[in-house]
Parts: sequence; C-alpha cells; structure tokens
Amino acid sequence: MSRVKITEYRAKKLIVGDDYAGTSFKEPKVFSKSKKTTYVVKVDQGIKKRFKQGLVSVDVGTQEISKSITRWKKKGFSQFLVEPFVPHTLEEEKYFSLERVRTGIRLLHAKNGGIDIEAHPESVYHYTIHPDSDLKATARITGIPHNFLSHVVEVFNINHFSFLEINPLLVRGEEVLLLDAAVLVDSAGSFDTSVKWDENDLVVDKATHSAEIAVKELQKTSPASFKLTVLHPEGALFFLLSGGGGSIVIADEAKLKGVESLIGNYGEYSGGPTREETYLYTRTVLELMLKSKGKQKRKALVIAGGVANFTDIKTTFAGVVDALQEKSVELRNAQVRVFVRRGGPHEVEGLQTLEGYLRREKLFGSVHGSDISITTAVDEAIKYIKNSR
Repeated sequence: MSRVKITEYRAKKLIVGDDYAGTSFKEPKVFSKSKKTTYVVKVDQGIKKRFKQGLVSVDVGTQEISKSITRWKKKGFSQFLVEPFVPHTLEEEKYFSLERVRTGIRLLHAKNGGIDIEAHPESVYHYTIHPDSDLKATARITGIPHNFLSHVVEVFNINHFSFLEINPLLVRGEEVLLLDAAVLVDSAGSFDTSVKWDENDLVVDKATHSAEIAVKELQKTSPASFKLTVLHPEGALFFLLSGGGGSIVIADEAKLKGVESLIGNYGEYSGGPTREETYLYTRTVLELMLKSKGKQKRKALVIAGGVANFTDIKTTFAGVVDALQEKSVELRNAQVRVFVRRGGPHEVEGLQTLEGYLRREKLFGSVHGSDISITTAVDEAIKYIKNSR
C-alpha cells in the first residue's frame, strides 16, 4: 500500500501521549496571555523545509500567532499547529529518524541536528533494529534514553509507521523533547483497529492553483521530478529552478534581498526531463507570469540551479526555447527579461543556444555558466525589476 503523511500534531500525540501540549486548529484560537509564555506556530500540512519557506514562527506571543496564521491562510494553507516554545541552544539539537526497510527498521542519528542537517551527511550514523535487537546497546551508542527508544519503536510498529523523522530532538538526561516531527504511515493501517490515527489525521493539501495542478499532472507521467508552488500570482520575479539544494539557495537569496512579495512561484525540475516535458513545465510557468498584473512594470524569469549530474542542459534548454518561442510576443510586451545561471552535461552548447535565442528575441537579461556564483542571475533579475520606470 502507499505511504501517506499524517499531521505533526497527531504524530507527536501518538509518541508523547497526554503530556503533549500542542494544539491543532484551522482558525485562530485564544491562548494564554501570560507574558512569560511564548509559542511556536507552524503550518501543519506535511510541508518540507517549512522554516526556510517562512512557514514557522518561533518564540512569539499570542498576537503574532494570529498574524502568522492570517498570512499563511492567504497563501492557501488551512491546518496549523501551536506549541509552547522550548528555549534551547543549537548545540542541544539532535537528529533522529526511523524508516521501515527490508532488513528491519533503519535508525539514523546525528548528535548535531537542525535545519542544516542535509549539508552534513557524514555526521549521520546508521543502525538497523531487528525484533531481537538489543535496544539498550543502541541507546548507549546513540545517547538516546532506552525508555524513549523502546517506546518510540513500539509506537512505530503498532501504528504502521513507515517513516518517522524528529529534527530537532532534544535529550536532557532521561527527558526527550520533540521539537519537530514528520511521519509517513502505511495506508493499509487504516484497516487495523489498533492504530491510533484515522483519515482525519492525514495532511490536508494546500489549496491548489491551476498551474500547480498542471504540474502535478505532468509529474504523474514522468520519471523526472517537477514541482511548482504559486506564492504571489501578481509577482514580478518567476523561477525555473533545477535541483532541490540549489533551488533553495536561489530563492533564499531573493528573500534576503527584500523582494519576497515579488516572488511569483517556487519549484524545481530535475531528474533528466525530456525536451517535451521541459517545454510543458516552462509553458506553465510562463503562463503564470503573463497573467500577473502586479504593480511592477517589468518582470524577470530566472532560469538557474546547481551543476546537474545527468540532466542534459542542451536538451532541457531546447524545451525552454520551445516554450519561450510560443510566448515571445507576449513576453516582450510584458517587458520580460530572462536571466540564466546553469551548469551540467552539454552546458556550453545549451547556454549558447539559449543566449542566441534570447538576444534575437530581445528577451536577453544575462546568461552564465557554472563558473559564476549560483546567485548571480537572481541578483541581476532583482536589479532589473527594481529599476522599473
């Protein structure tokens, strides 16, 4: 059966039990007005990298809870979680995950967790838990209290968990605190009366835009990866990004430059898409951009990403050109310029083809290869739209 996400609220409730102090809701609620109490409030809809996407507010009072929820509801989110804030140091943050695999349950653990754990894979240790495994020995090696480890493995098995990730995890003596948790369950578990979750605990998808729906349909028929989230439909800065890590760096750069409200979309294409698939994805983004009626007189399309391992730059850029050609007149009329930074197989040929086309069609902003900083194109795009007159 398929693996499906349940809410963070339900995941923590299953693990922590009645001592869990979080509250799940869809509309703002009244919380304690004690000046000594602050909270963590976040979107609870299975969104990855929520903190980096601005979907988590930390150490805030009751007024900020309502402001955050109002802001996120405008973006289409509908399920939220509020918990008391737990003061701690970065040095206390650990990483912990369990995943059901063919050989048993794979445990991953790192003494240094937090949002940058993916940047340090060498710090993550792997263990395998079998039915006859000595959990006391595993507890000693990892530094995770035995009582918590045996309890969480029991919850994992009883509730048909397929995957559990706790990051950060705090260990204070025998006390274990789950600051952030994500759980995938086997959908077959819904037929087991012993499980403590039901269909109401499955994550609710964000309200989808027609462009997001189009990309989801494209993803269904391709082994490549296509993702798209509409952020500000009336924006002026639109992205064709490649690769998860590089995409985040580029989008973060735009936010750091103070133009978050102008970012029309976020997403990425990767995994070796064909020319036709890249054309379809690019066309969807272009249509989204052309529909924008924001105040900015100029718009910019940023085509950027890291250095691809096997995605053919020449092939994918041919698909990009196909889509640009179809919309070229409208793009010029909308004062769109295209800014590029990309690297990978057939990088030189792909960049030359794209640059030649952009210059001929008067859509040229800039074109850079992998020898230039990954954030260059987005910096140039921001400068272009800010200089609108």
